Amino acid sequence: MLKKSKGLKSRLIELNKFDITNIEGSSSDKMKKIMPKVFKTVPKAISGYKREIAELPEEIQIAPKEFWNEVEEQAKNLGIDLIGFAPKDENLIFEEDHVGGIEVLYQNAIVLGMEMDYDAIETAPEFPAGAESMNIYAELGEATNKLTEFIRSKGYRAIACHPLGDPILYPAMAVKAGLGQIGRQGLLITKKFGPRQRLSVISANISPLPERSEVEFEIETYCRKYRRCVLMCPVSAIYNEPINKENGTVTRIDGDKCIEYFYETTGCSVCIKECPFHKIGYKAMYYSRL
Repeated sequence: MLKKSKGLKSRLIELNKFDITNIEGSSSDKMKKIMPKVFKTVPKAISGYKREIAELPEEIQIAPKEFWNEVEEQAKNLGIDLIGFAPKDENLIFEEDHVGGIEVLYQNAIVLGMEMDYDAIETAPEFPAGAESMNIYAELGEATNKLTEFIRSKGYRAIACHPLGDPILYPAMAVKAGLGQIGRQGLLITKKFGPRQRLSVISANISPLPERSEVEFEIETYCRKYRRCVLMCPVSAIYNEPINKENGTVTRIDGDKCIEYFYETTGCSVCIKECPFHKIGYKAMYYSRL
């Protein structure tokens, strides 16, 4: 019923390293509104987790199909653009969640995604792109907390995993939930938004999960051909060839290079901006090969 890490290591995200002191004018005012919301939604998720594990359930709860319909409708009302469901994979759970302190998860996952604004991402790595990145962390964090509370209000047990947290590898879980595939830059690529979304997870002690039909979705051919994320990364953080680990996970970026520039620009997003699936969308890319 409960899932724990099998040893996957996570990278520490230090929230205090996002420097907004050099931002001026209206941009500074905007960021001063966004960052407190980020810092507010993270502690709320942490306190919810602590309450949840104070007394763990003895068995998994059974939910009817109608309950999942309610969850999807509520997610839509909260501004969540993508939702999928999948069993947890212990190989994808991180050994240490540096942000939320989550150590155990329930066996099933609700994977959530929220779109980032196209025009803002087009400015990357300038401030509007970074601001939008942090804004979606805040908005999705709040929506994740609220959807978790909704699930609990129905009598079910659930844990909110904040989009800035790292209890589990979100993109890989999104693939398992049928939302898309992983691109060369390590981000989830979806048919609807390309790489232009942020992800979170709700860990749920609920079964059975909704049935989902498989959707044909292939991006590897394009990623091998275009490689714009690799070529345009300002700090050359994306590997020419992914590194396959013994535990089945894949490393696509040099985290040390990426994270420092991420802090410096408050979100970077160049690899999102340069991705053809962001520029022209999946459908246009698909038909371009015919």
